[in-house]
Amino acid sequence: MHEYMDIYSEMASLEAGELVNSAFGGRYCGPIPPRRRVSLHRAVALSFYTDKAYTPPTLFTGTYRFINASEFEVGTPVPNTLCSFVIEASKRKTGLLLSPTYPGIYPKDMTCNYLFSGQPGQRIRLEFRDFDLFFGGPHCPFDWVRVYDGPDNSSAVIGTYCGQQRNLVLYSSDERLLVTFYTLPRAASTQNRGFKGIFEFSESFVKLDFISKHDAEHIRGSECDQKILSKKESTGFVYHPNYPFPYIQKVVCRYFIYGMQDSQNLERVRLEFQNFSIPKGYNPKPDTCPDGYLKVYLRGQEATDSYDKHDAELCGEGVGGVDAFPPPLLSDGPRLVMVFSSGELQGRGFKAKYTFETEYRVPGTAAPGGECAFTYRSEAKKRGEFNSPRYPSNYPSHTNCTYTLDATPNEQVTVVFDHFKVRADAWNATAGFYG
Repeated sequence: MHEYMDIYSEMASLEAGELVNSAFGGRYCGPIPPRRRVSLHRAVALSFYTDKAYTPPTLFTGTYRFINASEFEVGTPVPNTLCSFVIEASKRKTGLLLSPTYPGIYPKDMTCNYLFSGQPGQRIRLEFRDFDLFFGGPHCPFDWVRVYDGPDNSSAVIGTYCGQQRNLVLYSSDERLLVTFYTLPRAASTQNRGFKGIFEFSESFVKLDFISKHDAEHIRGSECDQKILSKKESTGFVYHPNYPFPYIQKVVCRYFIYGMQDSQNLERVRLEFQNFSIPKGYNPKPDTCPDGYLKVYLRGQEATDSYDKHDAELCGEGVGGVDAFPPPLLSDGPRLVMVFSSGELQGRGFKAKYTFETEYRVPGTAAPGGECAFTYRSEAKKRGEFNSPRYPSNYPSHTNCTYTLDATPNEQVTVVFDHFKVRADAWNATAGFYG
């Protein structure tokens, strides 16, 4: 005995032969009902088969509704395509972006392109409110949405996405953005619903000049995140968005400042403020930042997305004097990250100098100039430890370090090496070979 239902939701017309030529949407039986379907064109066909002599009236029930197809036409249709559109800011600045047949199961073997074209000076914000594609692995080898930071698929890729995405918000770098939705040709249909998003063209999104003009790199897809990579003991400045003018309200920007870390280099980051004004608002509680803030992370917390574990939260307004600005900050390792949230009040913002310093990981009082020189004073500590740079890791080549042990007039100094493995060359060895 057999009973099943076949579904066809991609029929281009109602002609008798169209059912044979239409893509097969799946065969269903058993107690689990098919998922929601939305027609790709103007019709859905349900084909029910049974070879039983009697079928009860409660075998299956459902509802149907005719919906307006215009909500899937996000812009001007591209000729001779099924689901590609050009969305122009001159015609609509905001709108809804739906994958074909959303929220029903999306079709297979399909490519849709959505080209967003704004006015000069505008940027595009794209927020996916719902995102559900077949997940075939982290590299999305099957069905995917790919976002390009420009007008065509030769532009830089912001990202490729599949599976289920939450809080996916993307920004273009300029006035053009391309979104491509691709589904793989396959025998069986997926059970995923596609995506629903909203878009906005605007001149008020953060201008990226404060990044590009100051030796930093904008992180594609973000509104104003930036990264700064060391050029070996280099230095530079970071600024608030819209510098040198007051910052824009309700903006969040992240700064990733990364020093060198390899077999020959290990750096840390020093941050020194030269201007700082982030208003606290009216009658704030002590040691709180109720409106805008600058959070600083010194221990690589961003690697585990631990943004709730900041090392410093800064706000207030410096007005002249030595203590007008926050004190210098020094990273514990090669990475320093800042998160700036401007809040609802407007302020003059900040300017800070970053310096990449070589990190020797040697205990002792370091020389103020950053060279590999350390002092151990008896007046401060009677006993302690010292080590080669970066011990127990290999020390870097071309390094010259000085260790000064300064005793009081009535003292002598005892030095004991617990471990010693220094490469020795025959021509300059003075007492044999070590290591």
